[in-house]
Amino acid sequence: MKLSDFGWNDRFDSLFNQYRNDNHIPARVVRVDRGSATVQNATETVTAVAAGVLDSGGEPGPPAVGDWVVLDRETDTAVVRAILPRVGVLSRRRPGSADHEQAVAANVDVVFIVESVERGPNPRRIERAVALAWDAGATPVVVVTKTDLCDDPESAAERAREGAPYSEIVALSAVDGSGVNELLEHLPPGATAVLLGPSGVGKSTLANRLLGEERLAISHVREGDAKGRHTTTHRELVVLPSGGCLIDTPGIRELGLWLGAEAVDSAFPEIEARADCCRFSDCRHEAEPGCAVIEAVDEGEIDRRRLDSYHRLQREAEHLEERLDPSRKHEIRARERGFGKMIRQALKIKNRR
Repeated sequence: MKLSDFGWNDRFDSLFNQYRNDNHIPARVVRVDRGSATVQNATETVTAVAAGVLDSGGEPGPPAVGDWVVLDRETDTAVVRAILPRVGVLSRRRPGSADHEQAVAANVDVVFIVESVERGPNPRRIERAVALAWDAGATPVVVVTKTDLCDDPESAAERAREGAPYSEIVALSAVDGSGVNELLEHLPPGATAVLLGPSGVGKSTLANRLLGEERLAISHVREGDAKGRHTTTHRELVVLPSGGCLIDTPGIRELGLWLGAEAVDSAFPEIEARADCCRFSDCRHEAEPGCAVIEAVDEGEIDRRRLDSYHRLQREAEHLEERLDPSRKHEIRARERGFGKMIRQALKIKNRR
């Protein structure tokens, strides 16, 4: 295989120039286990260790699956010397830690948000995943799996659409292959997609179907609650026969957002569009007079559940900003107090008329 099969392009080649010498070669991280990384260069796949002083280019944490790195092959031990600046990094809050970022996958172009028909797609979970995808600079595509187990797959797709009304929805079966070619249209050669979803929705089964072989381990869900075990225990990048790269991820029990409050808007474009018509430029769409978003909800143009989810994700993102930057706490509180005062004054003027 060539490096271009793994997504190498002119941008990364230009970024690599400052590190170029006889001992340094470019490589992509294709697997991460506890304490080690497997990387692919132009000639081989090797296990590498991170240098004690790693040039991360400002990227948080150790190398992630999908990273392009500078590999030092001067000695028998392969050493990662630097991480090239990422494009499209999917991050979440590290499980069990409120204030630490965890890169799930790097240099991602598309996020396949996987839900199954067995328990019904979860619109609220889809909304969170869509927000993560847009914040990463990647395109979200919702994938509804196991349609061979459902008499009405269209209803399952419509349920998924509640959480992503402006994203592509692909319903498929990894067993009989229906819908798979439609999914591949979203992953052209040279692009990278990541499978994101809870355990038991069929991510590894789908990956095996796309690969054309049983390379990734799979397990069955429990009959009692249709929940699955964590079959995938590591993140791994594979090149598909059709072209393009695919990253499989362990099932995520805690999908903690890691994004700024303003990024949530991208997941709710219908709210962002109507917000331009609000009386106040910093309207929060809660109980303010002249709120065009609330008016749209009352008129049935915007689903109230979408607005509720928007508020919930905005609060979560703002709380993260406050923890990471204590000065932001005072800024947010001052803004809320000032806005509340402005609303009370507007109500007084309205009541006098």
